[in-house]
Amino acid sequence: MQPLLRIAAVLIGSATLAFGVNAFLAPYRLIDGGMIGIGLLLNYHFGLLPGMTVLLVSAPVFVGVFFYDRALFMSSVHGLLVSSFFIDLFSPASNWFRLGMPVHAVLGGWLIGAGVGTMLAYRTNSGGTDLLGQIASDRTEIPAALFIFILDAVILLAGIGVIGLTRTLFSFATIVIVFAATHRYSGRKPLGRSIHLFYK
Repeated sequence: MQPLLRIAAVLIGSATLAFGVNAFLAPYRLIDGGMIGIGLLLNYHFGLLPGMTVLLVSAPVFVGVFFYDRALFMSSVHGLLVSSFFIDLFSPASNWFRLGMPVHAVLGGWLIGAGVGTMLAYRTNSGGTDLLGQIASDRTEIPAALFIFILDAVILLAGIGVIGLTRTLFSFATIVIVFAATHRYSGRKPLGRSIHLFYK
C-alpha cells in the first residue's frame, strides 16, 4: 500500500506544484526560488522550457545523492521526473487568467508549497533544493521547509537582475507562503490509507 500512496503523492503533489507555477507565477514572471526558480529565470530570460531546465540543473544533485543515499535517490527521482514533466505540460495555464500580482504571489506560493509538502510527507520530493532540504532535515531534525526557504531566498536574490525589484518583492512573499504551506503539509503524519492535501 505504501508504494501506491507514494505514487499518488508524487502525482498529486507534482500536479499541484505545476499548476501553481504556471497559472500563478508565470503570468507575472514571478519565481519561487529553488531549482524551479532557476528554471523560471532561464525561461524568462532565454525562453527555455522550465521543467526541462529543472531536470537538468537538478541532475548533479541527484548524482551525488545516488552515491550518498541510494534509497533516498530511488524514492526521489520519480518526483523530479514527474514534476518536471508536469511543469512543462501545464504551461498553457499561464494564459488562463490574471488576478493581480499580489493574488498570484499568494495562491501560487500556497499551491507550490502544498505540492512540495505532500511529496515530502511521503518521503519523496521534486528534486534539487527540496532533496537537499530533506537530507538536511534527516541529519539535523530541523524542518526541511526551513532549509528550502533559505535556499529559495538565496536564489531569489540572485535573480533580482532578471525580474526586477517589484517582482523580487512579490516573489519573496511567494517563497514565504511556500515555506508556510510546505511546513504545514510535510509535517503531517501520513496515514496508511490516505493522502492529506487541502481538506483540513
